[in-house]
This record gives sequence, structure tokens and C-alpha cells, in this order.
Amino acid sequence: MRLHRLTMTAFGPFPQTVSVDFEALTADGLFLIHGDTGAGKTTILDGICFALYGTVPGSRDDAKSLHSHHASPGRGPSVELDVTLTNRRLLITRTPEWTRPRKRGTGTTREGAHVEIIEQLPDQTQSFVTRDHREAADLITAEIGLDVHQFCQVVLLPQGGFARFLQASPDDRQGLLRHLFDIDIFTRAERWLADHRTQLGQQERAALGAIRDLTQRFAEVVKVEVPADLDKPDALVELEVWAALHRDRVGGLVEALTHSIAVGAAEEQRLDQARQAAATLAAQQHEYRAAVQQRDELTMRKPEREQWKRQVDLARAAAGLKPYLDQVDRRQDQLDRLRRKAFEHLESLPADVTVLPGHTSSPGPDCWDAVDVAHLDLDALTRAEQTRTAQLHAAEGAIDSEARRTKLLRQQTTVSKKLEDLASRSEKVNALLAELPTQHAAVAARQEQALAVAAGQAAAELLLAEAQKQTKACKRRDDLAGQLTTAQEERRAAIDRHQAAEARHLDVRQRRLAGMAAELAGELRPGQPCGVCGSPEHPDPAGAAADAVSAADEELAEAEAGERLNERRSAEITVERINAQLKEVTEAAGDLTTAQATSKATEARKSVRAATEAAKLAKELGAQLETLDVLLADQHREAAEIGRDEAAATTQQAALTEQITELTETIDAIRGEDKSLRLRMTRLDRELAEIKAAASSLGEWRQAAKELSEAHREAHHHLHLSEFPDAVAARRAALANPELIELQERIDAFDSEYNKIAGRMQDPTLLAAAHEPPPDVDGSEQAYQTARQRATELHAQHGLAVRQHDRLKQLGPDLVNALAQWKPIRAEYEIGNRLAQLVEGKSTDSNTRMTLSTYVLTHRFRHVVMAANTRLGQVTYNRYLLRHVTESDTGRRAGRNGLGLSVIDAWTGQERRPATLSGGETFLVSLCLALGLSDVVLAEAGGTQLGSLFVDEGFGSLDQEALDQVLDALDALRSGGRTVGLVSHVAELRRRIPSRLHVRKTATGSSVLVEAQVLD
Repeated sequence: MRLHRLTMTAFGPFPQTVSVDFEALTADGLFLIHGDTGAGKTTILDGICFALYGTVPGSRDDAKSLHSHHASPGRGPSVELDVTLTNRRLLITRTPEWTRPRKRGTGTTREGAHVEIIEQLPDQTQSFVTRDHREAADLITAEIGLDVHQFCQVVLLPQGGFARFLQASPDDRQGLLRHLFDIDIFTRAERWLADHRTQLGQQERAALGAIRDLTQRFAEVVKVEVPADLDKPDALVELEVWAALHRDRVGGLVEALTHSIAVGAAEEQRLDQARQAAATLAAQQHEYRAAVQQRDELTMRKPEREQWKRQVDLARAAAGLKPYLDQVDRRQDQLDRLRRKAFEHLESLPADVTVLPGHTSSPGPDCWDAVDVAHLDLDALTRAEQTRTAQLHAAEGAIDSEARRTKLLRQQTTVSKKLEDLASRSEKVNALLAELPTQHAAVAARQEQALAVAAGQAAAELLLAEAQKQTKACKRRDDLAGQLTTAQEERRAAIDRHQAAEARHLDVRQRRLAGMAAELAGELRPGQPCGVCGSPEHPDPAGAAADAVSAADEELAEAEAGERLNERRSAEITVERINAQLKEVTEAAGDLTTAQATSKATEARKSVRAATEAAKLAKELGAQLETLDVLLADQHREAAEIGRDEAAATTQQAALTEQITELTETIDAIRGEDKSLRLRMTRLDRELAEIKAAASSLGEWRQAAKELSEAHREAHHHLHLSEFPDAVAARRAALANPELIELQERIDAFDSEYNKIAGRMQDPTLLAAAHEPPPDVDGSEQAYQTARQRATELHAQHGLAVRQHDRLKQLGPDLVNALAQWKPIRAEYEIGNRLAQLVEGKSTDSNTRMTLSTYVLTHRFRHVVMAANTRLGQVTYNRYLLRHVTESDTGRRAGRNGLGLSVIDAWTGQERRPATLSGGETFLVSLCLALGLSDVVLAEAGGTQLGSLFVDEGFGSLDQEALDQVLDALDALRSGGRTVGLVSHVAELRRRIPSRLHVRKTATGSSVLVEAQVLD
């Protein structure tokens, strides 16, 4: 990771836009961020972290808003970071959530967080990457190789954070290490083994439940207690023997009950036959006694039967007269009904129709009953019908005239409307004839102006082409200038690398020459002559120095120097090529800046656009002029047509008015006092219908009176021939058909019952039974029921025993199968339980008593301590070393996580707790521990190379010597290729570090300033 530039706006204490050029700050590999307390030094680190991950380290992330309190309410916060991750240069822009004033009205509204990532490609173009928060987080984590917790611990060594890690309890230290190291696979293994054990336990419990359920059901069938200790394997093995014994016992019981049932069935059949014989004899004796009693009762009821017979005979005689009497009643009802109907029609006749002589109007309702049909004048109805028929024919003849008048009225309305339309059209045409010449003159003037502007289009296009060419050259010049700066920096770096490689090559060659005697001595062999002096004896061969090098080392250094020379020459050629291109484009661009060239092109583009639009407008205006000419000619032609149409319509309207007046006079004469011909015809139709209905009703009334007189005569004739004195007696004797049928059925039932009983008393079987002694029915029934109950009990016992035996034959194999399924599940559960206890640290087989994930963290922590001791020995001159403490090391409990830590003091030979260190010692030890942790985390992340490291505060607790040691250790980091940034307000650091970023605070907010000076 390489930082290029950080830009913050309205973020933290910075109300304005501030920019930090890390390219200038990191040139020496070590820089200082300093300023007063509270100025915002740490906010620089917060801005880096927020740009990458959308959050800030530690408790500062809990703040309600990152928006600067010094900024104006409407200015939104944002952070932009230009950074290279692996081989990709990204421009990351983030905006945190903040509250802004509403654009309309009063109050505030919450603005959500935003992110945008753009990749800057090698060809100086940009490519959009994403605006999605999740995609951005995945991209940053994948490119850096660290999540936000790891990044804050490895790159941004926070204020007091590494001291807290040094002095933390083992449990707290475990929590931090879990965030930094990926142990998810081990925790998943722990969870999987625990879940697997739980699943196996559930399977075993299910198998045991099935066994217990089958055993309980088996015991319920044979009515015995369930064996105890079913959860013990030995007890489960004995279940098979227990089940077989009970199954055999029930089988013997079934055989014994089968024999008893056969004996009881024979005895039951014998007693049943005796019971049935006694019951039959008793029933026959009872039947004979009942027949004698019923015969005596019927003999006493014979007078009642004779009375029924007399009533039936009279009813049948009255039934012969009933049709004649009923006919009289029907004729009388018909006469009354038709008379009322005629009265109703006569009362509804028109006032001028009188059918009762001597009355000018109809009599009242009560008076009609005294009127005889013979007194009515039927000819009056005939005369009224003829008069109204003639009037109706006259009205029907006038209907055609009324229809013709209606048609003429519609034509008159149409002509009137046409005259109104013609007047309106004439007014519009006259208005257009007055307006169109003025419009034609205005459009012609606008066309002339547009043609004048369009005439300069060709010249404007030439100016635009020239301006665009200069703008392109200016942009190319600026791009080449940026490339030149980068190429020059790369050339300087290549020169530095080449010079360093040459220096190493010369150093290796000099050291080899210095140790050449030892190299020659290494080639000597006993008894062989020396290549220098020729002596076969070698009494004192030269020894190799500690820093001796070989010929291969020299060749390797020489090859590296050659490679660095090639890199230097390639960088110098690149600078020369870019210089030549820059000179060429500078001549083409002239003295114009990019902004000036862009402005010039914009103005030329506006001129071309104006000329193009003017030409288009002139063409459109010409078309409008042609349209206006055509429209003016059309209006003159339409005005002439309107004049002709108005004259014709006026003549037609006068003729229609005359015809309508003549038809109206004729219709009014026929209509009379009615409002219309239709109403007159409706009234005449209604009155004709009423007159005809009245005439028809009078005819029906007259016919009904004749039929009633004939019915009376016939009824008196038949009554005289019967045995009844009058019609009243005949009606009293008459019976309804259901009553007559009921009386006859009584007589028939009486006769049938008497004959049936007399015949039953003569039955030989009943007569023989009547002379027998009474049988003992209850005794024989009791003996039979006793035998039957015994047989039923035997059958029930046998059925129960059979069902038990069948059920046991089914449950026995099921129980055996359940035991067979349980045994392998139990064995697998014991293995799974031992493995789960082992990874949980609860197994007696484990010496550490740690969980698997904790054991892995302990192993990682041991590497952290080793890496920390490498630097701690250097900065403390081997006085202090860190020691990883476990429970087995101390003999006392150091925590089941095995993450204890102590400090070995070489001066006293004692181990100390980290809390006993002084402030300066704590800073030294915790810094080395943090750097060691950083190295191990990076190694675990796949060897990710992070080019930057920030250390925040803590230097104020160091004396001069300790400060020198710390700076030497940080210089070692810088020599390893990492850029180190220190955050501190210690004045000594400002004197010793030339590259600095000064954060200044004021009452209106903070600002930044890049400082650099040359050291003495």
C-alpha cells in the first residue's frame, strides 16, 4: 500500500478543504505529524482509515457525526484518498452520514453516507469501479489483505492501544487476537464437533426412547412392571430374554382357554333349546287367553256398529242430491260476481254516457243492488261507442300532419343554427384577414436577421477546429508534465538503487580480497602442495573471518549491480523520450494554459452553435412565410363562400315558417280541448275500451240470471223425490268423502277383527296349549343366561390372550431391531463425545485444557512474542525480553487461554509483570510488541506488503537514549522499504525529522502545512 494524497473537507476539526501530499512527506521514508494537543493530528489517520473502510478507529467511531463543527451547516463532509493498493491506483471518495439544512423550508434532514472508487489506469485514463458500500468493503479488504481491525492494529498503531495490549489480561488479549488472526476454520471445527456430538446424542436418545417405548408397550400387554435401569447397556442386553419368557407364558394360556371354550359351547346349546320350548308354550297359552278377552269386548260394541251403518246410508242418499244443490250455490255466486263486475264498469263510464233511464248520473254503490239488468239502456252504450269511433278516426288522420309539422320545425331549427354558424365563421375570417398581413411582416423581419447570423458559420467552424487542436495539445502537455515528474522520480530512485548496488558490490569485493588468504587456505589438502608457496605442509592456515564472503556472493552482488544499471539506463531513456514529446506539444500549444485553451474552444463552440441554430431558424421562418401566404388566400375564398350560404339559408327559413303556420291551424281544429292529438287519441281509446267492457259485463250479467233460475227449478224437482223434507235436512245429512270413508273403514275393521278372533280361538295348537300346565320360563332363562355368560367370559379371556400373544410376536422382533440399531449409535457417540471434549479443552487426554481455537491463538501469540523480542533486544540493549507464559510454565493458573505475558529483566534476572514497567519502558516494550504483532499479522495475511506505518504518540515518555534507540528501530523499518509516520508533539522529534506535517489549530478550525528542512 502506497499513499499519494489525502484530501478532507469539513471533516473533524478541519472546516475547509485540506490536502496532505504524502509523496512529498514520504521521500525520506520517515516523517512527523506534529501540532498542539487537540489540533487534529490523529484525525489525519482517521481520514485514511475512513477513506479505506468507512469507519474510524477505536471509540471515535461512536461519535454521532464526523461533520466538522467549525464548518458551515450546509457544507458536507468528505474524504478523498489517492492510494496504490498492490498494482492498482485508486481514487476513493467517501462522505459520512451528516445532517444538513433542508433546501426548502426550515429544519434539517439526514444525508446518507456515500462512497465512490475510481481506478486510475496506466494510460492516464480513469475507470469507474463502484459506488456500492459492500462492494467497496470487499474490494479494499481483498486488495490490502486486512480487515479494519487488523489494519488499525498493523498500520495505525493507535494512542495507547499497544500499551493496553501489553498490560491486558489474557482474556482481553484473546479477544483482540481473535479480531486479528483468522481462526474461523478452527472455531467452525469446534462448532461442528459440538453439533455432531449433539446430533449423535439426539440419535442415541431417540434410539433409547424407541427401546423404552417398545419395552413399556410390551409390559403393558403382559401387565408386568418395566425392568429398571434401562439406560445401562447390561440391562438392555437382558431385555431379549425377558421378552421371550413372557411371550411363552401367554402362548400356554391361549391353548388352555381354547379347550374350555369348546366344553362351554355344548352346554350353552342344550340349555338354549330348553329355554326356547318353555317360551313357546307360555306364548301360546297367553295368546288363547287374549283372544277370549277380545271376543267378549267386541260383542259389547255391536250397537255402536249399527249406528255407524245408519249414518253411512243417510250420507249416501244426501250425496245423490248434492250436485243439484251445489249447482244452485255456484250459479248464485257467479251471478253476484258478474253483477259487481258490471257495476264497476258502469261507474267508470264517461259522464255523458247514461245507461239507467231517469238518472243523469250513476247511482251510489248501495243503489245498484236494487237495479235489475232488464231496467238498463244498452243502446246508450252503442251510441257512445259509435261517436267516439268517428272522433278517433279524425284524430288519426291529423297525426300525419303533426308529424310533417314536427319535421318542418326541425328543418327550421337546423337552418337557424346554420345561420348562426355562418355568422361566427364570418367574424373569425374577417379577424384573420386583418391579422395575417401583420404576422407576415414580423416573420419576414426575423428571417432576415437569422440569415445575417448564419452567414458567419463557416468562419466559426474554422476557429473551433483550431481551438480544439490547441486544447488537446495543452492537455497532452499537462499529462506529459505529470509523466515527466514521475519518470524523474523513478530515475532518481533507479540512480539511488544503482549506486547502492555498486557500493554493495565494491564492499563484497573488498571483503573477499581481505579474506582471500582464508579462501586459499580452505582449498589446502593434507600432503598436497600449496598453490602459493608450494609446500606440502600447512602448519598455520589462515582462518575465515565472521563476515567472509565467497566468489558466489561476489558474483551475485555484481549481477545485482548490473541489473540496477539497466534499470537506471531505462529510466533515463524514459525521461529523454518524455522531454522530446513535451517539447513538441509545447510548441503546438503555444503560451496558452489548459484553462485558456478550453475557454477559447468553448467560445468558438458557442459561435458555431449560434450560427447553426440561426440557419435552422431561417429555414423554419421561410416555411412559416409560405404557410401564411396560403392561409391568407384560403381566408379570402372562405369569405365569399360564407356570403353565398347566408343568402340561401335566409330564403329557406321564410318558406318553412309559412308551411308550419298552415299545419298548426288545421291540427288545433281537430285537437279540440285536448292538449295534443296523441292525448286526444289516448283518451278516446280509453273511453271506447270502458264502453265495450261495460256492454260485455251487462251481457254476462243477464246470462247468469237465466242460468240461476234454471238451477233452482232442477234442485226442487230432485228434492221432492228424496226422503229429505227440505234442502237443509239434506245438507245436514251429507258427509264429506273422507268422513264417509272413515265410517266405512270403522265398520269393516270391526267386522274383520271379530271374524279373525273367532277363527284364532278354533286353532288346534292354541286349544292344545290351553290344556297344558304353565311352564317355568324364568328358571330355564336363568340357567341359559348363566351358561351364556360363562361362555362369553371364556371367549373374552381367549380373545385377550390371543391379542396379547399376537402383539408380543410383533413387539419382540421390533425390540430386537431397536437394540441392534442402538449399539452402533452408542459406539459412534462415545467417539464423537471424546473428540468434542478434546477441542473444547475438557478432555482428560488434553494437557493444555485449551479449546482448539485458543491453542491456535496461543501458537500465533508465541510467534508475536518472538518477533517482538527481535526488536526489543535492539532497543533495550538486550536488557528486556518478553516471555509467553502458560499455566504449565508457572505452575499456577495463567488462564485457560494460555495467553499470559511477562517481562524478563536481564539486569536482575527476574521476571516482571508488564504493569511494573515505567512509562518509558512500557512504551518501548509495547511498541516492539505492536511491531511484532504487525509482522505476524502481515505474514498471516499472505505476506501482504504494506508500504506505510503510523505510530501515534508515546514518545514524550522517552529519555534521549531511549528515543535514539526507538528511532534506530524505526529506521530499520524504513530501510526495509516501509514508510514510517510518527504522530507526536515532542519538540526533539521536530528537530531530528526533516519531513513534517504541521497541524495548526485556531478558534475557527484547524489547517495543515507541509514543512521540510535540511538537518545540520
